[in-house]
Amino acid sequence: MSKLSFLLRAGLVGAVAGMAAGGAANAQLERAVQVAQQSTEAGQQSQDRVEQLDDSRTDLAREYRAVLQQIESQRLFVDQQRVFLRSQQNEIESLQAQIGRVENVKVELLPMMREMVDNLANFVELDLPFNMVERQERVQRLYDNLDDAEVSVAERYRVILNAYEIEASYGRGINAYEGPLTEGGEDVVDFLRIGRLMLIYSRKDADEYGYWDRESGSWQPLPGNYGLELSKAFRIARNAAAPEILLAPVPGPVQAEYQAAAPLPPQSSAPAPSAPPAAPAEEGTEEGANEASAEGAEASENTEGGDAADNQ
Repeated sequence: MSKLSFLLRAGLVGAVAGMAAGGAANAQLERAVQVAQQSTEAGQQSQDRVEQLDDSRTDLAREYRAVLQQIESQRLFVDQQRVFLRSQQNEIESLQAQIGRVENVKVELLPMMREMVDNLANFVELDLPFNMVERQERVQRLYDNLDDAEVSVAERYRVILNAYEIEASYGRGINAYEGPLTEGGEDVVDFLRIGRLMLIYSRKDADEYGYWDRESGSWQPLPGNYGLELSKAFRIARNAAAPEILLAPVPGPVQAEYQAAAPLPPQSSAPAPSAPPAAPAEEGTEEGANEASAEGAEASENTEGGDAADNQ
């Protein structure tokens, strides 16, 4: 009996001791788990911090590259502005030099403008006699502007160029108008101007046509077979008919006559150089050709009106 009691007490003591040992192991396990969780959380926080630092580094690197690009752009802009400044400085120096020559330009410009007006007046007098009153009055206004001290040099030059443009426009297209056949006369006729090639008149009361002969400086009659084509030309010039190809008496081409150059003088007895230049022969030939061209142009002007009559 006593032995059984001893065994029971021993079993109870072992159970209590085992329970005490198991509780200590559980406590250690729980502490180990807590330490592991704390380590994991600390590692996660460290990883988050590392990622934040990496993102910050990436942003800083991107901003750094952007700043470098802006610096390069600013450098190129500054270099370009320096080029512009040099160009503007050169332009300023050029303008200052031109301003310094203004007085000389004025001195040279006034005689040139008067010469331009004189040339225009001579051209009007030698041209076909159309709209003579209007054209001569325009030339006279140019002379008045040249003598008017209140008109600026720029305005004088502008008016002269405008007059030249108006005269140049007469050489394009055709025009029909009416006026006296002779200056101050009462015989009113219809005029047809074909550029600057021909000036033709038509009488209102008769089927009569004539043209201005440059060579003789007078009006010459035209054959009646041009009547139909000229009537058509008058209608086209007045915008009463659609433009079309028509036959009209115009001056024909004039072939210039060539005059041979004078023969070269005989060579002297002096010894010739090893490589004689050919400039004298070429100069003489060119001079002769220029003289022939000038005489051909003069012959063309003198025979222009005669060729118009011959073409009829």
